[in-house]
Amino acid sequence: MTRDLSKFTQRTFDLLVVGGGIMGAGIAWDAAHRGLSCALAEQGDFASGTSSKTTKLIHGGIRYLENFDFALVRQSIRERKTLLSLAPDLVHPLPFIIPVKGNSPRPWPMIRLGMALYDFLAGSARIQRSAFLQKEQISEEEPLLAQAGVQRAALYYDAQMDDARLVLEVLQAAAQAGAVAANYVQVKRWKTEAGRITGAKLEDRLTGKIFSVTARVVLNATGPWADRLRHLADPSLRPIVRPSKGIHLIYPDMGLKHALLLSSPQDGRIFFLIPWKNMTLIGTTDTDCNDDPAEVRAEESEVDYLIKGVNRLLPQLRLERAGIIAAFAGVRPLVAQEKKDPWAVSRSHLIHEDPNGLVSVVGGKFTTFRATAQEVVDDLSRRFPEKRLKPCTTGQSPFSQQVLRAETMKRWISTDPRMADLLCPHHPFIKADVRYAVEREMAMNLGDILWRRLGIGWSACRGLDALQATAEVAGNCLGWGPAEIQRQMERYRSEVVMNRLQK
Repeated sequence: MTRDLSKFTQRTFDLLVVGGGIMGAGIAWDAAHRGLSCALAEQGDFASGTSSKTTKLIHGGIRYLENFDFALVRQSIRERKTLLSLAPDLVHPLPFIIPVKGNSPRPWPMIRLGMALYDFLAGSARIQRSAFLQKEQISEEEPLLAQAGVQRAALYYDAQMDDARLVLEVLQAAAQAGAVAANYVQVKRWKTEAGRITGAKLEDRLTGKIFSVTARVVLNATGPWADRLRHLADPSLRPIVRPSKGIHLIYPDMGLKHALLLSSPQDGRIFFLIPWKNMTLIGTTDTDCNDDPAEVRAEESEVDYLIKGVNRLLPQLRLERAGIIAAFAGVRPLVAQEKKDPWAVSRSHLIHEDPNGLVSVVGGKFTTFRATAQEVVDDLSRRFPEKRLKPCTTGQSPFSQQVLRAETMKRWISTDPRMADLLCPHHPFIKADVRYAVEREMAMNLGDILWRRLGIGWSACRGLDALQATAEVAGNCLGWGPAEIQRQMERYRSEVVMNRLQK
């Protein structure tokens, strides 16, 4: 997958997808697999928005049982099984424990009923049967809970994933099926004919060059930016997105054997304590947000909300703000018409068409992206009556990028042994990983590499120990001189500071 903007101008596409998060990537993947010519444009880096600011879970959505959203839970569990099969290197089973104390907002009978219903809805897609733990079993399974005096708990299974890398896998699969994709390409204005959108004027944000792309259908998959894109054509359009902010905290490894599903003492909403990459991930919050999605940060009140929730159940941890390695925030594009508290709003999606022909998809879950993409392409297929589209096969199409990656890197190392050098002593990544990120995954700067391609920006060293070696390899691939290498390193250091807590 290489960045070649000339491919955008060589023909009229069947479909132009705007947005390079998981939803846009999934739609491009499905459309290309079925025989539609497809182009995808992302204003920043792929997965740099909401799709890399998740709780890193592929899950059935057990909390949606409280809203009686059984159809969404069943679909989510089915898609979880599919993704475990398609991407076993990026999606893997994870055991969860729900501890219950006497003052829990969800009493023991409710938990038992929920577990039984979750197993029933899972059917053959169940990873393992849920179980109920008493004091002795809790002490064996999760000592932290026993130390906090938890007497009863429920054990169930969902899955954990690498969100940014999964987006890249989907984009690679789309490109292999014929889709054209590019990051750092922004819609500046729409092209129209007889009141209908027929394409866009795009800006290459790396060079400032403006170019045109023409398409029979334009699909807006920009998540929390969806209404802004719609308003480029008509500022009077009614909003369809309700932005909801969620933050996560990264702490050093707390020794958890399982993920913990906890209830906030403040409002009873669910959040998680999760073992993640030899660290501990805590999140998330869920509050209405009108800020620029690209500028949101973890605020003091949001951080305190999560810390108090953990310390209430596990006081022996004595969590403090000073112990946080990093924090990140993202904005969910919930569907606008619901008036409930954000955390109670359904995660179902909406496919919406404006009078000018622009189609937008908002809402939904990362877990169900593939099924949503299938529904979107099914819906769009009526626009192409002359085409006999193939049936959707994405559910039976395992990703192959990791095999290709390994083969390519092995070949590079055989011709240049220095490519096998570690970037730093405490991560497994080597110089060939950087070269691959640049030459095959469109990484255009150090942040693209360290945050989203390799993910070591979120580790205890924040990627700073690998910064010099990464910059030298990337600079060689991208033609940076010494001054640009230094500028890139300073830019990355400033990003590290931005991902610290807001004062």
